[in-house]
Amino acid sequence: MDINFYLVFEILGIAAFLLIFSRAIYQRNRQTVFELLAAFAFGLLLEIANIYLSHAYYYSDQFLFRIFDVPIVVGLCWAAIIYSAMLLSDQYRISWKIKPIFDAFTALVLDLSMDAVAIRLNFWHWKIPLNQEWYGVPFENLFGWIAVIFTFSFIIRFIRTLNPKRFLTKIFQCFSPLIAYGLLYLELTLFLILAIIPFQINYLGDWSHLLNLCFKHDIAIIYHPQVQFWKMIILIIIVIEMVNIMVYKVLKSKNIAQWHFDILSFSVLTSMHLLFMISLLVTKIYQTLPFLLFIAIFMFLVHLALHFLPLFLQKEKHIYFFRKISPQIIKTKKQIETIIESKLK
Repeated sequence: MDINFYLVFEILGIAAFLLIFSRAIYQRNRQTVFELLAAFAFGLLLEIANIYLSHAYYYSDQFLFRIFDVPIVVGLCWAAIIYSAMLLSDQYRISWKIKPIFDAFTALVLDLSMDAVAIRLNFWHWKIPLNQEWYGVPFENLFGWIAVIFTFSFIIRFIRTLNPKRFLTKIFQCFSPLIAYGLLYLELTLFLILAIIPFQINYLGDWSHLLNLCFKHDIAIIYHPQVQFWKMIILIIIVIEMVNIMVYKVLKSKNIAQWHFDILSFSVLTSMHLLFMISLLVTKIYQTLPFLLFIAIFMFLVHLALHFLPLFLQKEKHIYFFRKISPQIIKTKKQIETIIESKLK
């Protein structure tokens, strides 16, 4: 079956962003409109900057709409994924400071099943062999997904706590993509330094190297087998701690979930999971790498669990697509229906 997955991916990404954006317009939610545009700007900024600074990967020229060698749909997908993950974590009644961890984990679940397939569809290319690290995807990219979503989500949620009428708040909002990328760059640098330090100590045997690292000159060191091993260890520790925090906070909360099932955000993330799972089957990549199919199915089940867990924790369930119905309106409707039924009897 000959399918143009480039076109399918672009249509899906554009449609996902436009649906979320149009709902914000329909609801006259200026804050959401701004946050989506900021997320889109952040997505393009980090992709353009990463390509020209690290030279570790590049995108295919088969995409229709590009800017500075980056497909525009990638920025739209970043915005759609970030905001869909945030809408998901908002179903859980936990502190806003913890929700970015939920958001980052939701995105990581998607990336674990997506990235290794995407590079085999030639969407983008990493400069490491396909049999290294996460099936051709550097471990720092997996950490990057955690850092990207966590950082931007935390900044947006922090801005929401500020007085929107203050001039400094508006300045903070306008520069949020730049601030988020600056923090992201620091987080990635710290991650790589932590992976390189054991290698420098154990294999080079010279502490002075720790003070004279030049990442641009010695960038190849991050793909040394021993550094790859430490990147994997650090990533595993981070993911375990994320899961520990999530489980602890959910169990600790007395009223764990507020079930407002958002069909749109669920559909966005589900369609992305399904796109790469279907492409895995159609292109028969699973025949040479059956473990990727196992990962895709397992991560899809985790994705479903994150969305439907509140269903088993909350009695009242409010499902919406474009217009969010408040619980009070629903209760009023139920009361009217009860009165009508009693009179009919």
